Amino acid sequence: MGNGKKRQGADQNPDPAAQQRGRDGFTETGEDSDSGGGLEEAIARAEATLTLLTAWLGNIQRLFQLELERTLTVGKRLIFLQLMLVPLGTALLVSLCGGLGLIAYYFSQSIYIGFAVFVLIQISLFLGVLLYQKKLRPLLGFEETKRQVREALHDVAETIK
Repeated sequence: MGNGKKRQGADQNPDPAAQQRGRDGFTETGEDSDSGGGLEEAIARAEATLTLLTAWLGNIQRLFQLELERTLTVGKRLIFLQLMLVPLGTALLVSLCGGLGLIAYYFSQSIYIGFAVFVLIQISLFLGVLLYQKKLRPLLGFEETKRQVREALHDVAETIK
């Protein structure tokens, strides 16, 4: 009130050494600036980053557990289907070979219709198992966990900058 001096702005300060680089640009350093405020702000930012990192790690851990459970379940189903394909494939080959022999032997009887139905059912089962396996294969692995880890690392790197 009494001295009539106005506070000089950052670009009007004649002493560039008295300027300090901050987040929003240059700020003046002086006796009235609160040095504890900058430290408190840095601690608050570090605490917020640590809290965010802890939450990310918890979410990624839970996501990993869920994907591991899903992968184990799908893996068990695939193993069962692979084991099921062994007898189905063997039966299909035996049926086709036996059918060709029967076709040659019984060229003119109605066993053809019965054999055709038998072979078509086995082929449809075989193809159904193969299609189901093809549908299950993309569910193996940890793609979402990998994506979340990459995103978390990118966000942490952005926060640190």
